[in-house]
Amino acid sequence: MKACSRSWATTQRSAAPCATTVCGERGVVRSTTIRGRKQMRRHIMAGLLAVGLAAPATAQDKASVGYYPGALISMPVLVASERKFFEKNGLTVELVPVASGPAMTSAVASGSVTFVNNSWDNLILAVDKGLPVRAVAGSTVKVPFALIARKGLPLPHLAEGYPADIKDLVGKNWGVLALGVSVHFMAQTILTDAGFKASDATFLAVGLPNTARPALQRGTVDTYLSIEPLPSIVAANNEGTVVVDLAKNQGPKVFHDLGYNGWWASSATLKDKPEVVARFTKSLEESYCWFSRPENLDEVVTLMKKYVKVPDLSDDAFKTMVKGLLPTFGPEITSRTIDIWSKLLVDNKQLAASKTRQDVVAPTARESFRCPG
Repeated sequence: MKACSRSWATTQRSAAPCATTVCGERGVVRSTTIRGRKQMRRHIMAGLLAVGLAAPATAQDKASVGYYPGALISMPVLVASERKFFEKNGLTVELVPVASGPAMTSAVASGSVTFVNNSWDNLILAVDKGLPVRAVAGSTVKVPFALIARKGLPLPHLAEGYPADIKDLVGKNWGVLALGVSVHFMAQTILTDAGFKASDATFLAVGLPNTARPALQRGTVDTYLSIEPLPSIVAANNEGTVVVDLAKNQGPKVFHDLGYNGWWASSATLKDKPEVVARFTKSLEESYCWFSRPENLDEVVTLMKKYVKVPDLSDDAFKTMVKGLLPTFGPEITSRTIDIWSKLLVDNKQLAASKTRQDVVAPTARESFRCPG
């Protein structure tokens, strides 16, 4: 109020500014003419309208979002943050690095993180165990994994493609992240879909790509099923060969155009803060539409270099990797995606009975999506 506690002479010279601040000084209102009162009312209404229209843009809800540090798989949320899509949609986001899928599950179920990026098999198992979590948006619409064969391994059937090239990997040591998890089951499916038995190879747990790479270099394992950037690193540095690229719809047809992971929230967030969920998912959709446009590729690459350091790749190789990954992303969650991951878990005795999309996905989540325009 101090800004309006001026003498009548001062206020008279600048009545409009005082009125637009809705000062309400009675002495000013009584001393104006009818025309002045009309003008003042217009100023007051204009001020109120300006405040009302500005409110949604300035009211910021808060949320924390888990992402995988050093991995391109969380790209949609990284772009949304850097391009300020969250801020535009009224959301202040804190990005929280989380190391693994199980840690993501614990973080969102406990409420310590609002949204997390996690795989559909983990979601199905979490819901089956009674954890209060649901999917709110998709992140990938293809399986972003590639089967790598180590350098020096004879591959006489490579040029024939899948399934013939799997003949070269029968009887070999197949490296996987861990035994009894989805990546292990995916690797087994690549083998069995090609006409062999799961027992026709030895599966060894070698951990994340940073430990799998030396295992391939030493010959401890002959193959490894990995997300980027390891497949690109191996190819660029002549450390091995990509035999099957699931992201390009190579390999078993069951994995073609299959979503792999998405964004989850707790049931409490969905119930108590639906507007936060809506702002989050809208921001992801805008992020996807922006980074999918070819003219934005160079800027996307620059943004990703900030979060994913790959000194083993040249600038051109890094750009090629990012460009190749863009078609794997998308915000939708299809019924087929949930059905297939559920069946994979049932077939491998990880799940007693299948789950449907309705069981694990929030009703507000999109089953299909196209960018406007």
